[in-house]
Amino acid sequence: MAADLHRTGVGREVARRVEDRFRAAGRGAVRLAVLENNPKALRFWTALGYLVIGHREDRALRRPCAVLRKPL
Repeated sequence: MAADLHRTGVGREVARRVEDRFRAAGRGAVRLAVLENNPKALRFWTALGYLVIGHREDRALRRPCAVLRKPL
């Protein structure tokens, strides 16, 4: 996200809308990956209730990632 939008609530709103769409589609959870070298992003997602469920490399560039999940 653009630095000028940090701490404005935009990220939380986008996440909420994605979660709402997943719920409406009958999904039971959302999973996502965060680069391991991005602790601010990891704090953001865990503050929204996402839990780290594993660690993997991203498919494109083989960078270490934390895999997170949030039940809906």
